[in-house]
Amino acid sequence: MRFFVSYSHSCLKQKALSLSKNLNLELFDHFKIDDIASFSNDYFLVCTSERLILKKGLKKNLKPIFSNFDDWATNYNDELLKKALKGLPKQFSCLDVTAGFGKDSLEISKLNHCRSITLLEKASWMYSLLEDGLENVYSGEAKQLTKKFSLRNIDNLTFLNSSKEKYDLIYIDPMFYGVQKSKAKKHMQALRDLSSDETQKGLLRESLNSAKFRVIVKRHKHMNYLDDEVPTRSIKGKVVRYDIYNII
Repeated sequence: MRFFVSYSHSCLKQKALSLSKNLNLELFDHFKIDDIASFSNDYFLVCTSERLILKKGLKKNLKPIFSNFDDWATNYNDELLKKALKGLPKQFSCLDVTAGFGKDSLEISKLNHCRSITLLEKASWMYSLLEDGLENVYSGEAKQLTKKFSLRNIDNLTFLNSSKEKYDLIYIDPMFYGVQKSKAKKHMQALRDLSSDETQKGLLRESLNSAKFRVIVKRHKHMNYLDDEVPTRSIKGKVVRYDIYNII
């Protein structure tokens, strides 16, 4: 599996070239390639006239992968996460130390008493997709929710070790590896394929030290507790489990 930067039209080549240099990824000119089947397992970060998208393979009918905040604002509802968020203080602040595409952060922002969310994303390619997703928010509802967002392109442990700020809620969503029988959705599969499968040791402990009220860890229901730390309580669904660590 390889990872390239590409573009949908020749007029976007310079933009793609600049992005490839910033991300230290090879620029790929698929207009000169006839054998697209040989690239079916490779990922492409594509500059289009509308937005920045991620694709696996070069087939034209493949659905693009991106941070679709407009759609998630109205068509996504995680009732299990909402249960895990109950009881948080009014005007709470949140730190999402594993932002990814920002879908769970957007869900947290739907709570009226959520004041702000800081999203940490170490991978520069993912951070670029997040930034582009925020720049392409059009619906009024999504704009109101993402106004609460603050993005940081930084390693989460580096941030936690250097920041003096305390957050009411810290949210952790490590990747699920080797536990699901069915294939993950395209967004999650892309994150798994392009990210390291090693969860940083000590992330939960540092999060507990930086949280004022609660830490929530998202896990597959069959996975061990993160860092073998027993939570205050857990909320289980058919696939996902939310482990809740209340700060005493």
